[in-house]
Amino acid sequence: MNGKVQALNQGWRVMIKRVFVAATLMFTSLAANSANVPNELLEECKRVENSAGAIMKARQEGLPLKTALDLADNARKENEYVGSLYRSLIGKAYEFPQQPNVKMQKDLIAEFQKTYYSLCIDAAQKT
Repeated sequence: MNGKVQALNQGWRVMIKRVFVAATLMFTSLAANSANVPNELLEECKRVENSAGAIMKARQEGLPLKTALDLADNARKENEYVGSLYRSLIGKAYEFPQQPNVKMQKDLIAEFQKTYYSLCIDAAQKT
């Protein structure tokens, strides 16, 4: 019995090490990629990242879709680009269901932000 527990613990340690290495490589890759992007585009990608996080947070807190779209339409009246960005992010955020607990919500918000930041960086590098 003790041998099984040790083998199980060893398996978990290996998996945790692999996840840590993968995460380190991913974040190193993101940092290296963003180094090739001009500051103005990098700042824009940070705004996209922040907007994505705020929209997904509102989604996870139960903001109705209609209310979110109304806010995007109001933003569009002042700035076409911002309104369009918000509408796009809202459409994607509301494809995800509300998560049942705070930790899962925070994880989803972080992942959503990271995804849109990465997409922005990739697009900026192609310009």
